[in-house]
Amino acid sequence: MKKILLGIVFTMLSWQSFAQDIPFNIQKSDVFKDEYKHSTIVLAENDGNGGVIIIRSYQGGMFSSGVGYYFEHYDASLKLIKEYDYSMKYSDVERQSSVLGLIMNGQNINIVDFLYNRDQKAYICSAITANIADFNFTKKELFRLSSDEIKQFSFFSSFSGFDGDSGASMIINEDKTAFAITIDIKDKTTETHKIFLYDNKLNQKFEHVFKRDIKDRKFRYENIDVSKDGSALYLLGKVYTDEKKKKKEGGKYQYELTRITKDSEKTQVFDTDEHFAASLKTIVFTDRLTCIGFYSDRNDSRFKGISYFELDPVTLDIRKSKFNPFTEQFMIDKYGKDKDKELKNLSFRRIIVTANNEIVFNAEEFYIITNYVSTPQGSYTTTTYHYDDIVSARISTAGDIVWARNINKRQATGGDDSYISYTSTAKGGDAYFFINTGEKVKKLSNDRIQFGQTSTKHSNLNIIRIKQNGDFDYQEILDDKDNEVPFMVSNGVLSDNSVFFIGRKGKKKQLLKVTL
Repeated sequence: MKKILLGIVFTMLSWQSFAQDIPFNIQKSDVFKDEYKHSTIVLAENDGNGGVIIIRSYQGGMFSSGVGYYFEHYDASLKLIKEYDYSMKYSDVERQSSVLGLIMNGQNINIVDFLYNRDQKAYICSAITANIADFNFTKKELFRLSSDEIKQFSFFSSFSGFDGDSGASMIINEDKTAFAITIDIKDKTTETHKIFLYDNKLNQKFEHVFKRDIKDRKFRYENIDVSKDGSALYLLGKVYTDEKKKKKEGGKYQYELTRITKDSEKTQVFDTDEHFAASLKTIVFTDRLTCIGFYSDRNDSRFKGISYFELDPVTLDIRKSKFNPFTEQFMIDKYGKDKDKELKNLSFRRIIVTANNEIVFNAEEFYIITNYVSTPQGSYTTTTYHYDDIVSARISTAGDIVWARNINKRQATGGDDSYISYTSTAKGGDAYFFINTGEKVKKLSNDRIQFGQTSTKHSNLNIIRIKQNGDFDYQEILDDKDNEVPFMVSNGVLSDNSVFFIGRKGKKKQLLKVTL
């Protein structure tokens, strides 16, 4: 009997050791209503006086059509000072409109818009600019391309023999001083991108045509980054060459990183040797350039660890190449004991650079299941989107794993994913994750825990902290019983040491600020 009681006490102590006091501060705005039901925070900027500028995009539904932005200025107590509704309006000849992104320059906000003008037979990129003091919007054309030159914006392009990177995208550097716009150009025999680089004052630094002498579908565009000083671009591609087809082991492809400036273009080719690396992400530092991703020894979709490449940011010379297997602690987190298994279905999430330039690399187990259902009334298909375990690893400046942890989570949705998944950030040397759970945290074997399903009716906001040494704890910071609205935890926006969330229940909304 004594042994049983000691066992119960030990289990309770182990369970309670997860829940700790994590320092944070919460502020809420007043509950308000908008004309448009659906809105998402796209930008949060400090106003310099303790307040914040919040920009939300909105989209109308069946009974209230419209697309635009709410501009809101809040004081330090999250009291609304000023608001402005800007509706995106287009003429009858303007089609396929898409806002690529927003960037601020002091008190000026720039909305970068891309659309097709039917009469002029041209794709036109413009910046719609206003000062937040008066919201007097003006429009400036940045560039245009003929319809014959650019690849069409259509789902039909997936059947045309091209790769899947068609369209336009906007990339902003970390310091928000510059941005690039890349356009995939129509060419079946040559991978071609036209790239434009601007500073945040809308001055064009250069335009460049990137070409790779290989069929479009054999070049997979991974990502593009803008240097911290806003003078160079780094384009990473995954290339399937005839030479790599002959490899006996590992992925039959190579990665190519190209540095582009106003006057030069330089490419570095590197291989993952006998390993498989499904995808890599580029992280730009002042004195180094890193490419990081998951790798496997079996195939492109089952992962065994984290690959790390370090290059000189100017010459692109490879300084380091490492393949770090997941730690024993990670495997215990995941499976309950150390097992020789590989993960699958990992999708990149936010990558964080800490104060001492270490990397916190985050991912999530994401997969889609489609079921065919047959009933006497007819047949139909159901699609379920699964957002499961959080994978997080801290990588030292030498490229080694400091720690790797798996946070068990089981969440799924048939459509709106705003209330599930997570938002991550860092302060000092600690990593933080914000997630919703609709039930009590479940205890697993080997002193593990699992966060479960949430919904708009039952949504408790939790914060998880992984400390510098890899230990993690968690704390519930908002109970759904204390909230008028559930908060869209996957759409958090960062500003300094704060994370902003929008909550919604019908047209009823509320802004939440969590400061670490």
